[in-house]
Amino acid sequence: MQLWFSNAIRHNSKKHCHNSAVKVTLVLLALLVSTAAAAQPSGLFGGSRPSFLDVDEAFRFYTSLDASDAVTIQWTVAPEYYLYQDKFGFSLVAPDGTTRELDVTLPAGTSHHDEFFGDVVVYYGNLTTPVTLPAGITVDSRYQLQIRYQGCADAGLCYPPQTRLLEITP
Repeated sequence: MQLWFSNAIRHNSKKHCHNSAVKVTLVLLALLVSTAAAAQPSGLFGGSRPSFLDVDEAFRFYTSLDASDAVTIQWTVAPEYYLYQDKFGFSLVAPDGTTRELDVTLPAGTSHHDEFFGDVVVYYGNLTTPVTLPAGITVDSRYQLQIRYQGCADAGLCYPPQTRLLEITP
């Protein structure tokens, strides 16, 4: 009887060692695969994956007050990125939250065939957007300027539509 008990212990400990070895091997294999995948800067078949700029780095802008009723927006679009002409929108937001769309004349752009939107007009490089405030509204009126835009990278990333709200202060 004691012989059977010691064989059972020996058999179970061999089984336990075997199971532990398999578990350790699987954990090490998974760790090796995940480390190798994380270290690879290239795609599945060796092609490199492009890295993309943050939206605020790809499409930088600043505003300047030209007069009490005029604001200019200066855009700097990063190389190999572009903004869509038809995705721009400008409006004034009153202190009570009501909005008023502004008619802004945009400069001529570049014709472009886009995989997302078809034939469109886009802007590369620098862009100046003059915004004339409606009669009776001046920079002293404490309105906010709401700017809407959307752009993409030539490498294939299309950013979601963006909205920025700016205080108009003298």
